[in-house]
Amino acid sequence: MILFLDFDGVLHPDAVYLERGRPVLRADGKLFMWSSHLVDELASAPHVRIVLSTSWARELRFSRARDYLPAELRPRVIGSTWHSGMACDDEHRPLGRGTWWDTSTRYQQIRRYVDRAGLTDWIAVDDHPEGWADADRDKLVATDSSRGLSAPSARVRIAAALGNTAHAWAVADTMADVLTLPRVGRSETFADLVRWVEWWECSYLTAVTLEPAEVARLKAGRWWPPVVSTKQISDMPPAIARRHVP
Repeated sequence: MILFLDFDGVLHPDAVYLERGRPVLRADGKLFMWSSHLVDELASAPHVRIVLSTSWARELRFSRARDYLPAELRPRVIGSTWHSGMACDDEHRPLGRGTWWDTSTRYQQIRRYVDRAGLTDWIAVDDHPEGWADADRDKLVATDSSRGLSAPSARVRIAAALGNTAHAWAVADTMADVLTLPRVGRSETFADLVRWVEWWECSYLTAVTLEPAEVARLKAGRWWPPVVSTKQISDMPPAIARRHVP
């Protein structure tokens, strides 16, 4: 299986700028701060190879972009949707100095690679869902540009795409334990698991940032788990575990 990997909005927030030839994150955190999640997801999938589908390969060149990845991921990288030949190949220069790659959508860049390599077993993890063909929509694990792989829903979808449903359930179990909610029953469908994860995701991402004293205060006031959705608990689908205060 080939995994097309974006960097910005996936492995760190989409707030990276080049300063004196070096990428700098202008947001809280650090570059590649969520890459450990991908390392974990791929640990049980040694057959997966990575193709870079990121502007880093265009701006920094392939080898330099690859070397920013953690050591566990680098050996998996076999190529990039950008290659230096695109800068001088007339096929990719319809607009003068600009190349085809610079003016195409992320999906077009990936699809071109897929077609040329004759790939059938592939997925893409990216925060650019625009322009994806309906026929390939199931190949895309779309991330939120500000949350990337810190969002449990993204990790659950990657696990499902890799056929590792046990890991998807483990992600949901971790969320339930943090939020002191009943775990989703194994008799529920995978679609219901995804709905549960998406429903409680904002609450979970808030909960993991709170100090113990604040958690205790919220529980004492029966405001736990923290609800940061505009939806009401009463609107929750029956198959999703209800709010629970210990």
